[in-house]
Order: sequence, then C-alpha cells, then structure tokens
Amino acid sequence: MSNISSMSRESKKRQLRRQIVPSSPGPAGPGGRRDEEDSHEVVQKAHRKVVQRRLKILLVFLIMAAIGTAVVYQFSQYHQYEGYQVSWEKSLTSQTEGQTDSSFCGYEAFGGGILRYTRDGMSFLDYRGNTIWNQSYEMKSPIVSVNGNYAVVADRQGTGIYICNPDGCQGQAASLLPIMGATVSAGGVAAVMEGDSSASYVFMYRNDGSQLQISIKSLLENDGYPIDISLSPSGNQLAASFLYLEQGLLKCKIVFYNFGVGQSRADRVVGIIFPEDLSNALVARIRFLDEDHVAAFSDQGVFFISTRVETEPTPGEPALLEEEIRSICYSPEYVGVVTNTTEGEDPYRLLVYRSSGRTEVDQTFDFPYTDFRIDSDTIFLYNDDSCQIYNMKGTLKFSGTFDFTISGILKGRIPGNFLVLGPQNLREIRLN
Repeated sequence: MSNISSMSRESKKRQLRRQIVPSSPGPAGPGGRRDEEDSHEVVQKAHRKVVQRRLKILLVFLIMAAIGTAVVYQFSQYHQYEGYQVSWEKSLTSQTEGQTDSSFCGYEAFGGGILRYTRDGMSFLDYRGNTIWNQSYEMKSPIVSVNGNYAVVADRQGTGIYICNPDGCQGQAASLLPIMGATVSAGGVAAVMEGDSSASYVFMYRNDGSQLQISIKSLLENDGYPIDISLSPSGNQLAASFLYLEQGLLKCKIVFYNFGVGQSRADRVVGIIFPEDLSNALVARIRFLDEDHVAAFSDQGVFFISTRVETEPTPGEPALLEEEIRSICYSPEYVGVVTNTTEGEDPYRLLVYRSSGRTEVDQTFDFPYTDFRIDSDTIFLYNDDSCQIYNMKGTLKFSGTFDFTISGILKGRIPGNFLVLGPQNLREIRLN
C-alpha cells in the first residue's frame, strides 16, 4: 500500500511540474536560454506596437494642429471685419488743462504711451487715456520728433526746445536763432537745426537741455540750404538733406556726419550722396529707420541708404515712382507712400517697403483719406470721421465711420484692439 501511495504522490508531482514547465522545451532545455529569448521578443514586439501607436497619434495631432494654424492664419490675414464695439471711451477736457481744442496739433506714439501736443503744451497719456504728466509752453508751430523713449518738441521759426521721456520733461533749452528742424536719438540727445540768412547750424543738446560742444555750420552760399535732418537711434550719426544751385539748376545732396568715427575731421562729414546717386531728385524728408537704414523721400520716390559701414553710406536700389506722391509715413520697420494713380478705377495707390527697400504692399484704393500711418504691422488710412485698416498683405481688414473727429489711430495693447484719437477724447475699439 505504501508503494502505491508513493507512486501516486510521484504522479501528482509530475503533473504539477507539467503545469509549471513547458512540455516541449527548446534546444537549451527546460528553463534555458530559448525561453528568455522568446520572452524578450514578445516584450520588443509589444514596445514597437506602443511606439507605432503613439507616433500615429502624434502625427494626427500635428496634422490637425497644422490645419488649425492654417485656418487661423487665413482668417487673421484675409478676414474683413464688419463692425466694432467700444471697449472704453475717455474725455480729455479735464485732463489737459490749458490745452484748448483750437490749439490742438496731433498725437505721436511714444514711450509705451501717447504724446499729445498742442500750441499750449503737451501731455503724456497711457493706453487707457489717463494723463501721466502735463507740460505747458507757448509755441506758434510745434514740431515733434520721437525716437524710442525720448521726444523733442521744438517751435519752428521760434526758439523753444523741450526734451522729454515717459517720466516727464527732462530738459529745456532756447535757441539763439530761429529753429528750422529738430530730431532726437533714442538716448535723448537732440539735434536742432537753426539758421539765418547766411548760414545754418546744427546744435546738439543733452536730455537735460544743456548744450554739447558739438556743432555743424553750413554756409548757404557754399553748402546750400538745409531741408531736413535725422539722428540715428544711438545719436552717433546724423543725416542732412541740402538744396543748392549749380549752374542755375536746383540740386540736392545728402550729407552724413558721424560724431564717433568722424572725430578726425573738423566738419564730422563721413560721406555724401550726390545728385547723380539720387537721379537728380529733390529730397524733402530724410529719416534714420534704425542704425543701419536711412530712407530719403523725394519727388521721384524713395531712396534707401545703408549706413552699416558708418564711414561709407551706400545707396541701395531706389523705389522710383512715376506717379505723383501725395503722402509719406515711416516706422522703424517700414516706409509707406501713397501716390495718385494714372490708370484703373481707383484714384490712389498704397506702397509699403521694408527698411531694406523690398516692396511689401502694392495696393490701389478709392478711400478719400487725408492722412495715414504705419503702426507695427498695420496700416491706417483716415480722414475726419472714417478710417480703413490694412495689414501687410494689403488686405482691407476694416472700413468704418465714427461719430467724432479723428486725429489719429494706433494699435491697442490687446491684439485686435485699436485706439481712435480725437482732439479731446480717446476711444478704444475692438473689431468684430
């Protein structure tokens, strides 16, 4: 009996082993290397399936994101808004004491806010229309130049000069001769063009109003009559356009001064762009767009000049225009021109160039505008009570009217919002 019981126990043990160990062992035997390899292969296959599934999900997500981005881009670039809603509106009557509506001159984007200037004074406003500071003065014809966080306000044919930043008026000065023009650097150095019947002078002022020991004298008989000046953002470079007579013909030249590398020369002149480089055009306005690019506006078009090499200003490819030029504007990135058209139904043509001279927008329109400006990547055309807004694709984004007089339009702090500026009130709108 005991032998039978022992055999029965052994039989049960063998059955239990069969349930634990495979009955068909590989070449390496039960529990050997073949079993480990089979297990590893199973894990690898499972991992590959997981990776493939994740890659498929990621690919679908990327395709959907690309489609969504394309849809949003197409909408933002080509969608035209039909109306607007007013976010807020503010009257400036109580905030601009002493600055009457009749003396109002204009607005300039400045220092992260807005500079409002009149013949009686100027005010710095934030983007909610709140007055940060006021500065009173008396000017017959105020001219304003803005560069970053600094602005200079000067009285054309007068003597008053004010230099300010977002913290307030930093300095005042009085010229000895009638002021012909003024420009300012991003650091607050101001260059003021003054003159009399025999000569013109450019005097330099620190932001506190004190005069620098740097000046430029031009004899009208020899050098010509200065038309416009512009300082580079650093204040090291100055460009000036001159008109002069040569054999009875009126000609124009652009003279470049440098207060750094040009110190070895008494006149600070480092380069001259002569009439033959300007197609004998007459340059009425000149502006440093940034430290390396200058735009010269003439009766024949726009000339782009590189100052990357400070001692060798180099003319680039000009944007010559056959049509009559009506208006110009500029920003650090773009130059804008509106001309009359010679063919087609639309009476006007809008052209926008990069600072390099590359054409960005070439678009005709029939809107009866009186002024226009470029703010970042947006173009505004406006008159007393209506405006049109274009993007840099030349797409008309909005056309509408307002119930008060318009003096300017700027982009708001929030994308899609705009500030509509009137002589005594501000309104922020959102297009819809």
